[in-house]
Amino acid sequence: MANESDIVKKSEAFLNDIGMTATEWLLTMGKYKSHILQLDDTSYKKFAELYEKIINKDFKQSDKGKLLEDLSTLVLYQGYAGIFECRRNLRTSSNEIDLQLCWTENARLAGIDRAFPFLEDSFLCECKNYKKSVDVTYVGKFFSLLHAARCKIGIMIAWNGIAGRSKWSDASGLIRKIALRDNTYIIPIEKKDFKAIYEQKANIFSIIHDKYVALRNEIDYSAYVQHHELEENFKKS
Repeated sequence: MANESDIVKKSEAFLNDIGMTATEWLLTMGKYKSHILQLDDTSYKKFAELYEKIINKDFKQSDKGKLLEDLSTLVLYQGYAGIFECRRNLRTSSNEIDLQLCWTENARLAGIDRAFPFLEDSFLCECKNYKKSVDVTYVGKFFSLLHAARCKIGIMIAWNGIAGRSKWSDASGLIRKIALRDNTYIIPIEKKDFKAIYEQKANIFSIIHDKYVALRNEIDYSAYVQHHELEENFKKS
């Protein structure tokens, strides 16, 4: 392996040449699905084994929850050693997991947290192992948990997705309402997202970033707000 000191010097020289800070560079890597933020070979191999087991249904139904838990923890923090650490790992009576993840000290020193500011200081991840899509009740419960933990972002692992695509009264609509009213963002990670990671077309950072931006854009009403001709009258009074 090359000398670490030489690697650091060359990296610094490269960033200086292109006029980017380390934080800006990492953010760009996340946006454009760079292979630099992919799982390392060992972690990817383990991820692929778990994913193929779930897809091929090579398991007892009672074991699916554990497999999905292992898949989720691997892709969210175990596969990125030194970036995230688990502050809390709680198990509910229904054998689901709630994780509270935060940046490691090394990640903060490297500026990785500043490259992904929407993740804030910590975030929650909840794993829902349901045969059907997650409904509005459980989205509401997750929001309540986020509020209690004072987290503004939550990752909901929902293998079969979130119920609804257009109605504001369904689970998908509640996610938009929560983002609009409380500035709290619930990001669902579905089986199609795991497939993209499996096919190495995306990484967890790019998936979360893209979904966060999409949700923000969906609830942004600023483009529809125009100045009224009577505004000046109120400012003068």
